[in-house]
Amino acid sequence: MQIRLPTDVAEFLEQAAKANLTSRNAEIVRSCRERMQAERIRLQAEGIPPSAEGFHTII
Repeated sequence: MQIRLPTDVAEFLEQAAKANLTSRNAEIVRSCRERMQAERIRLQAEGIPPSAEGFHTII
């Protein structure tokens, strides 16, 4: 998979990977998982049942 990133995002990703002694890929996965968790929490707070969760809610 190839991803085009804005320069500032690419630089942040590189710095995070170096600081955490991980790869850029690992940082992307971590970031996505954090976003997924935040979305689950938001949906729970809005009273949306887990079965109604879907990727369409993540923009």
